[in-house]
Amino acid sequence: MSPEWINYVSKKRQKVLLQILEELSLLQDKKELNFIIIGALPLLINGYLNYKVYWDIDLLFKDRQSLQEFISEPKPDSLRIVDYDEHLMVNKNISSLHTAWSFNKTWFNVDYIIKERRYFEFYTWKKENLKFYRESVLFNNREFRIDIYLANPWDIIIDKITSPRTARDIELKVEFSVDIRHIFAIYQKEKNNEKFWRYVFRKAAFFEKEQTFKKKFFKILSLAPELGYEQIKISDEVLKKLGQK
Repeated sequence: MSPEWINYVSKKRQKVLLQILEELSLLQDKKELNFIIIGALPLLINGYLNYKVYWDIDLLFKDRQSLQEFISEPKPDSLRIVDYDEHLMVNKNISSLHTAWSFNKTWFNVDYIIKERRYFEFYTWKKENLKFYRESVLFNNREFRIDIYLANPWDIIIDKITSPRTARDIELKVEFSVDIRHIFAIYQKEKNNEKFWRYVFRKAAFFEKEQTFKKKFFKILSLAPELGYEQIKISDEVLKKLGQK
């Protein structure tokens, strides 16, 4: 039986995504994590996103050595990997290599990402906080075995709220910002969950003071109607949590 989330992947790309996740499961070092999956895919798999878009896979690596070892690791002859970039693209806060993977004629974008070491530590310092996804998926009479560590969606929302990219999108009021869309999706599902609020306020201290985080969170939520998210409401209880009452 196929998991619910696969229905939000276009039928043409479902098989190749399962093949890639199965291969990544083999390439991930479960004892000394070399990479985890961040971005939209953990939100899709964990039920926060339920719409069809052109999904991709974001791999956050521990460091450059882990990335080089990953690239050098033997892979199946049936797997083709094409690099969009000639080399690792190094910017101020992030380094990345954009690739596409395929086992047939269908390609799937897989981005390799390295951030400051503290970002990987932020996501992985307590392995039990990660989402370990284990499932055997029967698809077109073939079983795909997936067991892989995904970023915790609660960590993802902290990362996005504190991100300079999100701050820029908020300043410019970018209606189609993917980061803002993901923040709202997580908020909508967790806004009445006390464990969520305790977790994000405590963990956000990894990046900045609690009050600073609360102000940023409130600013994003308060702009929801202007950004086309009229369904996003801020209850009195949430206002209190964010220090606005």
